[in-house]
Amino acid sequence: MIRVVIFDLGRTLIDSTNQPFAHVKEALTAISSFTTTGGTPLRSCLVSDFRAPSPPVTAAKIKAIFDEYLAILDQTGLRPFFEPVKKRVTLSTHAGTEKPDRKIFQTALQRLGAKVPLTECLLVTEESAHIHEVRHNLGMQTLQFRSAGSSEFDFDDWAEVPMLIANLIAPHQFANMQAAVKERLAATHGVSVVSVEPSSKPEAMKIAARAWHPISVSGFDDLRDVHVEIPVEGEVTLGERHGEIGRARKALRRAYCRSGFLRSKPGDTRANRRARRSARPWRHTPDRDG
Repeated sequence: MIRVVIFDLGRTLIDSTNQPFAHVKEALTAISSFTTTGGTPLRSCLVSDFRAPSPPVTAAKIKAIFDEYLAILDQTGLRPFFEPVKKRVTLSTHAGTEKPDRKIFQTALQRLGAKVPLTECLLVTEESAHIHEVRHNLGMQTLQFRSAGSSEFDFDDWAEVPMLIANLIAPHQFANMQAAVKERLAATHGVSVVSVEPSSKPEAMKIAARAWHPISVSGFDDLRDVHVEIPVEGEVTLGERHGEIGRARKALRRAYCRSGFLRSKPGDTRANRRARRSARPWRHTPDRDG
């Protein structure tokens, strides 16, 4: 069971210039809607190693360091995801120790007001040493973001994270999977998902969405590459690895054909039909192990 997700900030959520990695905001938005298997909201917080105060340590020095950190968090644009920060942001300064010491995670849970054992917490970080330590010595679950030069990781695109976390919470908890699928398809296929419904197959979901698509009308120069929003329907099959999307292209392409934009129309030229076919918006190549 996972009841709390603990995020690292530097080199996990943000890069060396303090800018969020691609799809981080979309992923955090989806995760914020998740619930646990008990039906309570999934809780999340930030835990970061940061500058230590010079001795003697005083409350004023800790506050100054915390304010400095919050200024950086403001720059990232991610602060709204971790409000109220006095409860949902914990620094090594608050605990008097750094990750992966048990005390810093316990301090984070105390500040969060969560009476949760560490075994029901998930740590998301790029730091492989921290991953190994908390997994084997603290019993925490982990997801490792791919760091520069790392050969071991669980994900390298934040668009994958909601699906991974939803699967770790409960693979068949539909509400979480629904939010995760919406975020993933929006990020990777550029479509706005209208609805997600269970399929007759337990590993699949029926999708209804809208996608922008360029079309051209033969003989009208001002109607070349006009972008129109069209409804699309299809089925997404979840992959075997961590609940990722494993197959989407074929089913969605068939649904796109049913929308009528890939059919021949009276007066169509062959070139115009080829032009329409060349821009199918939903293409998904299955992961090698999905």
